[in-house]
Amino acid sequence: MNIPSHHSASSSGHQSTGPCRPDHNSSETPAWTGFDRMAAGQWHLTEAPETLGRQRLKTAAALKKFNDLANTDPRQAADILRSILAPGSQPMGVHAPCQIEYGFHTFLDEGVFLNYNTVILDSAPVRIGAYSMLAPNCQLLTINHPVHDVAMRRAGWEQAKPITIGKDVWLGGGVTVLGGVTIGDGAVIAAGAIVNRDIPPRTLAAGVPARVIRELQPDHWERQELPEAARHTITDDPHL
Repeated sequence: MNIPSHHSASSSGHQSTGPCRPDHNSSETPAWTGFDRMAAGQWHLTEAPETLGRQRLKTAAALKKFNDLANTDPRQAADILRSILAPGSQPMGVHAPCQIEYGFHTFLDEGVFLNYNTVILDSAPVRIGAYSMLAPNCQLLTINHPVHDVAMRRAGWEQAKPITIGKDVWLGGGVTVLGGVTIGDGAVIAAGAIVNRDIPPRTLAAGVPARVIRELQPDHWERQELPEAARHTITDDPHL
């Protein structure tokens, strides 16, 4: 019997394939394990050591080096993360410690900031848009386990759905985002929220589960509290 991975459950959502795949020998892999079923959002087992298990060990070794730097060498830290993240990622703003399960499914766009203790379980693709910020202790959990079928859950079956976070999103401290969720550009998620459904752009959401509290309007911009000279240093994005 396979030993289940220790993931938190997530809601259902969209299906997607990832940007790249780990090396594996398909002839050694049972039909119900491996990357293809995981990436397709199907029920799968992940414990086959010659496939996904090997990839997790490779990522864990790289993250140990990253976390051991303890934010003392940002350039070397970014190089380590680039070696495990999806191609094109720009991980200059990631604070240690950080835990990522696979890495090849996680894409960080320009200017992304991940504060301390970020956890990303990326069995499905996780995309974080430009200039988005995650406060300490945020979790992005793409994995779901059987809810009704205890024996299936004990055997280690999993299902993954992607997470998409738009640009200029702010997740407050301790926010959890579950699989299948898209958070629109410019949205703000209040601290401690659990996001199990899509959040529209330019809205404030809070609670367990997270619900939209209000739309974010320009007439409430905090820049009005700044000296006039300082306001002119702020450049607006016309797409927000």
